[in-house]
Amino acid sequence: MGSNIKDVAKLANVSISTVSRVINNAPNINPETKKRVQDAIEKLNFKPNRLAQSLGSGSFRSIGIVSARSSNQGFVPLILQSISEVADEGNYEIILNNSVGEKKEIEKCLSMIDSKVIQGLLLLSSRINDNLIEKLYELDFPFVVLGKVVNEFLSDKVFSVDTDNLSDCEEAINYLVSLGHKRIGCIHAPLNYVVSKERLEGYIEAHKKAGIPVDYSLVENGGYSINEAYEATLKILKTENPPTAIFATDDIKAIGAYKAILELGLRIPENISLIGHNNYDISQITVPPLTTIDVPILELGRVATRKLIDIIEGKRPPIRTILDTRFIIRESCRKLNA
Repeated sequence: MGSNIKDVAKLANVSISTVSRVINNAPNINPETKKRVQDAIEKLNFKPNRLAQSLGSGSFRSIGIVSARSSNQGFVPLILQSISEVADEGNYEIILNNSVGEKKEIEKCLSMIDSKVIQGLLLLSSRINDNLIEKLYELDFPFVVLGKVVNEFLSDKVFSVDTDNLSDCEEAINYLVSLGHKRIGCIHAPLNYVVSKERLEGYIEAHKKAGIPVDYSLVENGGYSINEAYEATLKILKTENPPTAIFATDDIKAIGAYKAILELGLRIPENISLIGHNNYDISQITVPPLTTIDVPILELGRVATRKLIDIIEGKRPPIRTILDTRFIIRESCRKLNA
């Protein structure tokens, strides 16, 4: 086992706090004492904890990421990749808060803020009722939300980066309607998050504008996993009057739908059309390739991180940033015969 700071203090015949002050280059240290400590460090081959050293000198720069808000298997790795790239460019480390449950999530964030471990926070999604957002705003602590803030008082005060989820999903349903589909199923994510609610609202709004009643027996919560989406698709397809098309509010859900459709002996798009959302790499190699909405996930992470660093460093970026998406037509939908 290597030497520790206590060993150094004992050999140099000084206190632990004196060793810490020498390590952090504190002023007003007796030169003779400083040399004894440095000699002891060299003799014992002591390696100071660089994190503790940085914290002690006030030079440790880091960003906290509230990551458990998104359990999406495709989204999280991509967004963390882009956040890490920009943080590294700005000489910031990243610290994950992956607490499950709102109470523990808030407690951990407040602990990181109180201990000055972080200078800012990125929230990877927004809740319908979001106590963490309200708390961070009250504390006047730098933070950015990836998503829409629906609290009317805070919506024009909290920094955020997002896409237009409602309009995107309307466009997807309008495309299916243009192909002659009137019975369109929807597999959505849990509705306690704003993005999930907006995507479902886009599905509903497109039906209203097209004058097509929404059949809620064709709308199912597909959770966050492929298996949950698979089960939701089976339920929809086994209804008495099944849909001719399904809109999955995420490509991961669409993969679950592929599995269920093929298991029932159906073919895409001959028997049922399918649209996803997000345009993960997997959507290009499914058979047939998936029609989907391309979301600039990497750019979302980059823009949000740059915005947060600007706030930390005393600049004033735009409150709300909306990034463009793109509807990509591939081979998973077909036009119904008149």
